[in-house]
Amino acid sequence: MAPATHFTPSQAHAAAAASHHPPAAAAAAATATATARLHASAPAPAAATALCPPFLAAGSHSSAACPPVQNPIFSGPAAPWVVQPQRAVASALGPEFRRARSTKNISKRNNRGPGAQDRGGRASSAAAGRCVDKLLRVAPEDRRALGASLSSFRGELVSSDDYCHVLRELGDRDKSAPRALEVFHAALPLVRNGSVDKGKLLTAAIGALGKMGRPDIARRAFETGIAGGYGKTVFAYSALISAYARSGLANDAMGVLESMKGAGLRPTTVTYNAVIDACGKGGVDLRFTLGYFRQMLRDGLCPDRKTFNSLLSACSRAGHLEDARAVFDEMILLGIGRDIYTYNTFIDAICKCGNIELAMQVLLDMEAKKVKPNVVTYSTLIDGYSKLEKYDEALKLYEKMKSLGIKLDRVCYNTVLAIYVKTGKYGEIAIVCDEMEDSGIEKDTVTYNSLINGYGKQGRLDIVSFLVQDMRRRGVAPSVLTYSTLIDIYSKAGMHVDAFNVYLDFKESGLKPDVVLFSSFIDTLAKNGLVEWALSLLNDMTEMGIKPNVVTYNTIIDAYGKSKVLAEEDPEVGDMGIVGLYNGQIIRAANPVTRGRSAIDVRMRRSQELYFILELFQKMVQQGVRPNVVTFSAILNACSRCNNFEDAALLLEQLRLLDNFVYGVAHGLLMGHQEIWSQAQSLFSQLGRMDSSTSSAFYNALTDVLWHFGQRQGAQLVVLEGVNRRVWENTWSEFCLDLHLMSCGAAQAMVHAWLLNVRSIVFAGRAMPEFLSILTGWGKHSKIAGASTLRHVIEALLNSIGAPFQVERFNIGRFVSRSAVVAAWLKESGTINILLLHDERAQHHASPSNLVPRLQALQL
Repeated sequence: MAPATHFTPSQAHAAAAASHHPPAAAAAAATATATARLHASAPAPAAATALCPPFLAAGSHSSAACPPVQNPIFSGPAAPWVVQPQRAVASALGPEFRRARSTKNISKRNNRGPGAQDRGGRASSAAAGRCVDKLLRVAPEDRRALGASLSSFRGELVSSDDYCHVLRELGDRDKSAPRALEVFHAALPLVRNGSVDKGKLLTAAIGALGKMGRPDIARRAFETGIAGGYGKTVFAYSALISAYARSGLANDAMGVLESMKGAGLRPTTVTYNAVIDACGKGGVDLRFTLGYFRQMLRDGLCPDRKTFNSLLSACSRAGHLEDARAVFDEMILLGIGRDIYTYNTFIDAICKCGNIELAMQVLLDMEAKKVKPNVVTYSTLIDGYSKLEKYDEALKLYEKMKSLGIKLDRVCYNTVLAIYVKTGKYGEIAIVCDEMEDSGIEKDTVTYNSLINGYGKQGRLDIVSFLVQDMRRRGVAPSVLTYSTLIDIYSKAGMHVDAFNVYLDFKESGLKPDVVLFSSFIDTLAKNGLVEWALSLLNDMTEMGIKPNVVTYNTIIDAYGKSKVLAEEDPEVGDMGIVGLYNGQIIRAANPVTRGRSAIDVRMRRSQELYFILELFQKMVQQGVRPNVVTFSAILNACSRCNNFEDAALLLEQLRLLDNFVYGVAHGLLMGHQEIWSQAQSLFSQLGRMDSSTSSAFYNALTDVLWHFGQRQGAQLVVLEGVNRRVWENTWSEFCLDLHLMSCGAAQAMVHAWLLNVRSIVFAGRAMPEFLSILTGWGKHSKIAGASTLRHVIEALLNSIGAPFQVERFNIGRFVSRSAVVAAWLKESGTINILLLHDERAQHHASPSNLVPRLQALQL
């Protein structure tokens, strides 16, 4: 017995309609049946209403990898095609909707090349092609030569279609908008048929300028046509809307539509298609986009393939997979043929939601429908696999492309390069770059950004420098992302002067900064101790209309919290940090320390920093920036740098305004309230759902502030909780303690807890290895080897408690001792009192000796 075939609601409707409209409806039903495998297997409802939105009646179609869409737009009676209650749906969307109209592709990557046949089947003379070649050899600014070149073909260009062909070819093959505009003006007196031919010429000129990404110049040409009396046509208005659509200027496109209606012109399907396309590319709310679709239906216009392709593209950009599936399925029902752009856009929508399995099924459906996948299809799928970190599958598709003889374009190469960068396959990167060179594809800004970011993360600054020079040599303009990436790379490498110089270069580039670049440079300033300059840059950022995000604020707060005031002889103090020119002033700054300050100077500096932090909190609240756990960590770090508990309490009060729960836990632990521990456990459980670096930063900050203000046992309890929850990777083992990832307060509390655990092993009579060791790191990121702050702190702690550990001879970040010596020290009567920690503000705490059973129960 053959298995039952399951339909989507619209497929069920198509099948039911087959008996009423045998030729067209049966074909639609057959097409729907053929694609049934693309959809989930839930049976359709018994009564499928006409044009019921697909996929919405069955609730099992969402992939686990794709988050469910809340209230899909194409649902129930609100579906855009259900708009005319006075007429039956069958008559509103009758057989005329089943015409498979041809349409040119929206995607630039799917457009045909220079040698393609002229659009719309227009015949053009051979002279038109020669004229284009000659015009392209003339300098764009040479207006007289352009006019003379065009006039020299006057006897050979036989109709206005020839002149329109010239402009269209310039739009496809040229990037010089001034050349196209001058050719348009030069051609106006040469066309013969008065305003009609001039109107055609205007439409072609606007289209060409739109392709060049210059809707502003297209508008000038349009206004010339209006003033000359030949621009008030549906075609000219529609072409201008398309020009704005190509640049994603939705508001301008919608404004042209309204002015078109005001001029008494009735929009056509082409007009509405352009507006819908503009809304999709401009990021307009999808419901608003569908409003134009409804207007189109109310005006009695028939949507065609391009209409649905544009709707599909809008759904894809908005990340509405279910709505994209609805549009795709409706095309099947209406008999509108799906072209390569339809499939590519649908696959893109699916990949954006992470449902790569469904995307691969659509690929198989393409091949079954004789629609040949192209480079865009495979690029989209490769990128989809990459975003899911399924790099092997992505590279298999890349190899399949090459085996099929599909010529790769720059976008595909960039996608593959990004994968090799993420996976660290630098040999393959060189091979792909050579392939690009051999194929005549030049690297663009996206290529360089990917390579710079990848090599920068690997610390290959020599290659980063080469890539920057290669960009300049090849004339590839850096983007804002290029500058942001370079600032971030140099900052993390401690090359703050280079980061500052990158920012100075950016200021001369004329590019408009974004929040990422400002945040990167603010981070550089803050880490160099120029916190006041960072705050000034924050003000500049706000004045420029760029809204700081939580990362920006966290950077400055964290810089205040971690700033140091050290003695002049401290080995960590270097000579000079940033030296550069900013706003006409020379900036010279030492490392983020204050040399040789008196106690009064130090207190004044701390008070000033406290004032700045409070000001930052006010700015965050005023601008509606929501803090996150990194903000809380930065606040706690700032508290641990306060001179007294009163200043720290003032900062914590600001924390109460941002999040009362986190404030309650931090304040309760600081005050030694035993009853707060249950709430602390709840907070730690929430931290467990975050990435390890974020959660460990919070544990470090919390233990630091507890340790700083004398809550030593509380700090130890927090540290042990972190060990149990595996916050610090590979930190604790019975005979080796690794403190690399811990802050100073957390590490000191951990040393006490670890030694108590070793003591319990000694008294239990268990065997131990010959040596015990404590790892702190040796300052590999410091300017002086061994200048690790943590190493100095742990060394001082071990000396203060008399622990018999010494620095290892060939590893100055490792403290070692023979087990027998440590055991003897731990058996001394006074050692237990040294190791047990106490809270200065303890209230109703149990005896510190209760910590020993807790250590014995610790999950190692």
